[in-house]
Amino acid sequence: MLRFRVTGQHLVRQDVNRVVSDSRNYLYAEFKLIDDEWRGSEIVTVSFNRADKEDCCYTIELKGKRCLVPWEVLTDEGLLEISLQSGSCENKCITTNVVAVRIHSCGKKCGLIPTEASPGIYQELVERVDKVEENINGMIPITLDEISDLFK
Repeated sequence: MLRFRVTGQHLVRQDVNRVVSDSRNYLYAEFKLIDDEWRGSEIVTVSFNRADKEDCCYTIELKGKRCLVPWEVLTDEGLLEISLQSGSCENKCITTNVVAVRIHSCGKKCGLIPTEASPGIYQELVERVDKVEENINGMIPITLDEISDLFK
């Protein structure tokens, strides 16, 4: 488990655990949010970015104190950059510095690697919108198709 402490805009790693590449659904990141600004925030997101790979950045909503590190950022050895964000661009937005975590090579040389992507914040937002739409449709006693059939 990766452990971090967040004070104001300062993110500090507090563990000395070695991170090894190609782990799946194993590595978690835990964040101790010190300030009320962070603890009272509606949404806190964690960015996992591979500094050495193009287009390898995942943003995950922090629910509680910890989240699963996406397996996509753990492929191959290299540097993983981690930071937090809270709030929205329209209102108050808090960000932290980036903490780099070294990913060490594993001993695995062959075998199948899962290809299903880790869920990100955008997927979660789409699922929430779909659920709201489903709830709204359930409240309407007549469908648009039924209304148009009345006028034929």
